[in-house]
Amino acid sequence: MLASVIAATTFAQTPAASLPAPSPTGQRLFDAARDKLVQIRILTRAGSSQTTVGSGFLIAADGTAFTNYHVISLLVLEPQRYRAEYVRVDGKRGAVALLGFDVIHDLAIVRLAEISGAAHFDLRAENAPLRQGEKIFSLGNPLDLGFAISEGTYNGLVERRLYDTIHFTGALNPGMSGGPAVDEAGRVIGVNVAGTGGELANLLVPLRYVRALIAAPRSTVLDKTAITPQLISHQDTLIASLLGKPFPQQALGPTTVAIGDDKLLRCWGQSAAKPDKLYRSESIRCALQSSLYIDQSFNTGSVSWEHTYRNGDKLGAWRFSKWNARSLMVASVMGQGNLKPTRYLTRPQCHEDFVMHNSTTFRVAVCVRAHREFEGLFDMNINATTVDRATEGLSSSLDIRGVTFANGNRLLRGFLEASAWTK
Repeated sequence: MLASVIAATTFAQTPAASLPAPSPTGQRLFDAARDKLVQIRILTRAGSSQTTVGSGFLIAADGTAFTNYHVISLLVLEPQRYRAEYVRVDGKRGAVALLGFDVIHDLAIVRLAEISGAAHFDLRAENAPLRQGEKIFSLGNPLDLGFAISEGTYNGLVERRLYDTIHFTGALNPGMSGGPAVDEAGRVIGVNVAGTGGELANLLVPLRYVRALIAAPRSTVLDKTAITPQLISHQDTLIASLLGKPFPQQALGPTTVAIGDDKLLRCWGQSAAKPDKLYRSESIRCALQSSLYIDQSFNTGSVSWEHTYRNGDKLGAWRFSKWNARSLMVASVMGQGNLKPTRYLTRPQCHEDFVMHNSTTFRVAVCVRAHREFEGLFDMNINATTVDRATEGLSSSLDIRGVTFANGNRLLRGFLEASAWTK
């Protein structure tokens, strides 16, 4: 995928285009799968208006089925306002009951009412790993047009991801989220989850996470309070991965800065050094290539940072100070203090101080927003700016979403300690 493409993932948001006609194998698989597929619809309780549409698939004769968490998220967040129903290929409808969900891997297991002795999909055996280039087929209800099949290939796991994700070279359209991806024998190998904005570069959840959710103990608490421990588990894994070894560093002008593990983060560089300018700047930006979907207006569980080196030796100290101050004002985290609280986040609390490390003095501003729905989690933003040189400076910003206060501070410390003047 090519991590630069993955950065723009959206749930099954491949541009609307007609799916190619299936091969004879695809047609055979679709005919065999028709009775095992369902469309999942989220409806308002008050007026039964359709709000969200996705796909699902039966995995047991008693009506147990799978879909994506993001398809049924409103059932978790606002069960008093929304309900779910399924629609089968033959038009039969019924209620959907939530059995469990996995926010981290975007999965949900449900029970379809009034179904017994149903045909269902088999799962591919654990001892039969997928091979690069192997044909796989995605099924679902694209664009609410009717059930369809999309043929493609397995292209390994996506690079620079905290969790395994399958790169599927085949078309996914909106509405196919939560449908199954199967091999040529019709066995499930993964679950449709997202498009990337490129028609044939799409994402599937690997089967091992499906197996884990099937095996997980059933909880009687399936509302939004069940999301918090999953988010805490995710941020523990994320911070441990980032701090498991010293931050990789890279030269940026006469400084060294943290760039992070290239197996997790993607970094981009930019230069604004032109012969006709009296100043120049260079920057590096790094970001985790995924985040966790909570609802349409809120994602969390991500981390990103940016370093910018500015030099104005041709400007002189006074003019450099003014130019540098204007540049910093644009990115200042202290401006976040005016942000209003939202459904998910409190108003930011900000603090500023001076810190010295490795003979480098930083002015450090930190803003923290507590998660209103998920107790014990915070968004943290730091901006650290050197103040000890007259015509050059380094500004570093770090943005962390959904961490405990302790883990956020650990990452802030490691991030700061990785930056210093070297010349």
